[in-house]
Amino acid sequence: MNRIASISGRANSTISHGATGAAIARLSRSSRALLLISGAMIALPGMASAQSDSDATEATTRMTLDRLVISAGTEKVAIDTPQAVSTMDQEDIDQTQATTIGDLLEGMPGVNVQGGVGQLGQGFNIRGMGTAIGDSDNRILMTVDGVTKFYEQYRMGAFFSEPELYKRVEVLRGPASSTLYGAGALAGVINFTTKDASDFLSGNDPLAVRLKAATETNAEARTLSGIVATQPVEGVELLGSYNYRRTDDYKSGNGDTVAASATESDSWLVKGRVSIGGNKKHAIWASYQDWISDAPQVYDQISAATGNSLMRRRVHDKTAVLGYVNDFNGSKLFNVEAQIAYSLSRVHQTETTFLGANLDYSEFSYESWQAKVQNTSEFDMGGDWTTFLILGTQWSEQKRRNPRVAFNGTVTPGAGTHPEGDMTRYGLYGQLEIVWSDKLTIMPGVRVDWNHLTPGATLVGGTRLTEKAKDSGVSPKLAALYNLTPWLGLFGSIARTVRMPNVDEIFTRSATRPNNPDLKPEKSDNYEVGFTFSFDDMLGKGDRFRAKTTLFQNDVKDLIVNVSAAAGTPYFQNINRSRFKGLEVEAEYGMGGFFARGNASFIDGKNRITGDYLNTIPANDYRLTLGYADAASGLSGGWTGEFAERQDKVTPGSFASAGSGLATPGYSVHNLFFAFKPQRGPAKGFEFRIAVDNVFDKQYRRHLSSLAAEGQSFKFTVANTF
Repeated sequence: MNRIASISGRANSTISHGATGAAIARLSRSSRALLLISGAMIALPGMASAQSDSDATEATTRMTLDRLVISAGTEKVAIDTPQAVSTMDQEDIDQTQATTIGDLLEGMPGVNVQGGVGQLGQGFNIRGMGTAIGDSDNRILMTVDGVTKFYEQYRMGAFFSEPELYKRVEVLRGPASSTLYGAGALAGVINFTTKDASDFLSGNDPLAVRLKAATETNAEARTLSGIVATQPVEGVELLGSYNYRRTDDYKSGNGDTVAASATESDSWLVKGRVSIGGNKKHAIWASYQDWISDAPQVYDQISAATGNSLMRRRVHDKTAVLGYVNDFNGSKLFNVEAQIAYSLSRVHQTETTFLGANLDYSEFSYESWQAKVQNTSEFDMGGDWTTFLILGTQWSEQKRRNPRVAFNGTVTPGAGTHPEGDMTRYGLYGQLEIVWSDKLTIMPGVRVDWNHLTPGATLVGGTRLTEKAKDSGVSPKLAALYNLTPWLGLFGSIARTVRMPNVDEIFTRSATRPNNPDLKPEKSDNYEVGFTFSFDDMLGKGDRFRAKTTLFQNDVKDLIVNVSAAAGTPYFQNINRSRFKGLEVEAEYGMGGFFARGNASFIDGKNRITGDYLNTIPANDYRLTLGYADAASGLSGGWTGEFAERQDKVTPGSFASAGSGLATPGYSVHNLFFAFKPQRGPAKGFEFRIAVDNVFDKQYRRHLSSLAAEGQSFKFTVANTF
């Protein structure tokens, strides 16, 4: 507890990750030379700066591993969390100048975007899990302000939203996250937190306005954003936000236009909080966000396998939350958080005659109601021992609908290969956090979930399914971290997670192939070990070095797969045992205003029965950033390199395509970024950002992406808060 208290003030630092010397050694000779030269240029002046002005060091050295993590239980510093966690704060999000959510996540170790490159085609992959097919892509849980989002339409992505809506992103890697968030998080959890009025209000200011405009040369992008935050009376905070984003299809490094990469969306957010009795920890809060895209789109957003065939899609995503928090005036026994939420993701498709279907339009929707109650208790065990107990319950009811309307007005409730249905889920969970001084953290936890599936009105061969499906699962875990010395810590965890079949997997069928009501839940046994380093004043007064390395192995039994099989056999089957294993490294160093940060990720995955490679495994990759930030002037800038090895550990088959089953060559891509935030004078409150992505106009494709990445692009952003 003492350690957490001593460094909790660093919670707002920028993202920093690490690459090892072994990782750099794998790069090309020219890339290694560039890294060494850049490191030498930045280290020498950094030492001088740190030794001459320790106050400036404290102000400008920013460490992500010293940042508080808020979604893994009680608040903990990232380096003291006994699992792999990556965070992005507002400064990170702004620096990325992201067009899509995938742009935000690509820089995190073990996290990749799979499938398309546009807002409508992105699926996500953590540690080699994530299919991008869309029909069984729920091994990763994604939440917005605590609301679980879920979408499964074939040839579409998994999550539709706007980067400008968020101030914080946390990624919890590995199935240990299932304890607090739900059965099925075999790969992990991605948590998004929307902006609050208090992020823009200063002191007792009753009103704050932020305006932002951005452009990008490659795709001729235009982004406009406006935020109004107000505090009309003490204890009441209100925020309204609107975002307009338009881009054309971008060009790859060889100058070719990349189809299905355009973006057209409008989004808005309203959020309010009312403190009760003047106590900010006793409050009612509510938020509502709305994201709309309505434009011609390439039909296949995942692989563009149908070429440039266009259809029109109106995508509408809504998330509404009503929450309540009460710490009972600092009570150690009761600290309650409760919320009820509504979520809807809907795609309205028209102009689909090229598919040969006699359809005027069709809709694909996932609508859900959710509720959650959680309490945290603190117990003083005497001496330096403290125990936290988190107890909670969750409920959700989801309706999956797919009305297909013919030109004559006939409505067909879904298709056999995209059946309608309902899913109701209940969960109970508990997590202990036993802390001894700043030395030891022990974290046991367990979760029990019940899943009920009801078939919808979908007809196949004139027959409607009536048999319901029920499953339950228990997901226990044990994690611990021990600091052997003030600079060396060891951690590890064991977790079992159960993912129960969903509507698509149980009820999919055709005239020649039946559904599979006897599917078994997937079971994942995950093991993690790792170590942390934390040094201050290592090379000079005021410098800092942080590193966290995680080695993991995830064995999945009864993996559910959509298989190509003969007539008479179900589409979805439990076919194999799979093993995912890998190494993740995060490290960062800061001295004065200079910083270096990077990460490396090595992942391997195989079918343990056949020995075949799994086609959802990304290439080994490394990222390194070198930069400088001057607090006095508000100037900052630097260089980021992204490096990937050749990925040829694939299993070609009848469905092999770009992004699944085909090898990709290695690549190196270099990016530059600059920012200026005037600290005084008439320009104070303004923010200017310039970035150059893919400086050398490299032609490349990330292994899990079906489309080429963006070529050289200049980005410009100007914002003002007043």
